[in-house]
Amino acid sequence: MKEIITKISVENQNSNYLKDAHPTILIDGKPLDHFMNAYYQNDYMLGLIPMIVDWMNLDEESKLVEHLYDSMDETKILPILMCPDDCDLSCTVVVAEVETINNYIKWNRIGIDKNSPKEVIDKEGFLETGIEWIDNVPIMIFDKENYRSLDKIYKHRS
Repeated sequence: MKEIITKISVENQNSNYLKDAHPTILIDGKPLDHFMNAYYQNDYMLGLIPMIVDWMNLDEESKLVEHLYDSMDETKILPILMCPDDCDLSCTVVVAEVETINNYIKWNRIGIDKNSPKEVIDKEGFLETGIEWIDNVPIMIFDKENYRSLDKIYKHRS
């Protein structure tokens, strides 16, 4: 694989709207919301938090998010950031188109979900046509073992 491999990790850090430290996705050591803000500057990107399934308000949504993360599909759409106010699919949700290639995980593109939460639950996934893709975000490639650090946010702890 000729592309640059990006380091992904999860560490407890503070964010703009939460006083207590919480699991935060880091891309090459930079919080994902800050990373995204560099490519899509607006009033709501900074302060978004990972899709921490244990924090999600609706059980059916948290189970779907965990299922999507665990899915063996070669390509899938995975929610990666959410609004900390609601912790559900009804507010701002940032998604990644995730492709698995041998020992690598590739985020081909990232977008803002515009699907209705009911539609996402009914279809058991995000409809590509309901996503506003952000054109200038670079493709990111992660080592599969390194990517497993996301288990901290996508797996129920119970």
